[in-house]
Amino acid sequence: YINAVDELMQQIETIQEEEKDFALDHVVFATGSGGTATGISVGLSLAYASLNQKNDELGKQQHPPPRVHAIGVCDNPDYFYNSMSSIADNMGLANLPTPDTTTEQFVRTAVTVHHGKGRGYAISTDDELDFILQFAMETGIVLDPVYSGKALYYFLKKVVGDGGEEYRDTNILFWHTGGSIGLYEKGNELRERLDVASSVKRLDVYGKMGTAGDGGGDDVVP
Repeated sequence: YINAVDELMQQIETIQEEEKDFALDHVVFATGSGGTATGISVGLSLAYASLNQKNDELGKQQHPPPRVHAIGVCDNPDYFYNSMSSIADNMGLANLPTPDTTTEQFVRTAVTVHHGKGRGYAISTDDELDFILQFAMETGIVLDPVYSGKALYYFLKKVVGDGGEEYRDTNILFWHTGGSIGLYEKGNELRERLDVASSVKRLDVYGKMGTAGDGGGDDVVP
């Protein structure tokens, strides 16, 4: 994810070639162990520190880093802050010249961890599943119910919902970190919802095709 942050910074530079005043205000993602959260939050902190140092030397405008939101899909925020601090130390952050600042203090400044596990890890509410389905129908982007779906649901419904004007007219990046395998366990529930919500019907090709010798389409290979 440190390398992924480098790619993100390049994308921001590309956008700023056409929109000079563009700034990324919020970065949001799911976290279940702290590894993703550590890589992205530390990467962004170091990237913007380096960027602003260069801008200062060149007399250019400073760019404040985006506010980073890690949506915990299990455990509690303190667990993640402790886990992220340990991971950051193993990455070498403890050796950086940050006087009077512990690794945990650095991490807590770099990222806000939200308690977004809902009913529990890999346990979905009806509202969460409805949200995942509706989001897929409207955007074509599939979220899984364990990580990305739970995280984006919580961020939009709870964080943005309670934040009001703080998030209006801001640029928010939701970092989709995968997790599609989590869809399998909820497949039947999501399909039942899809049958109700969408006019598009699933065609059971394999179940309705005949087999060789029964006169039901033996020349067709599915």
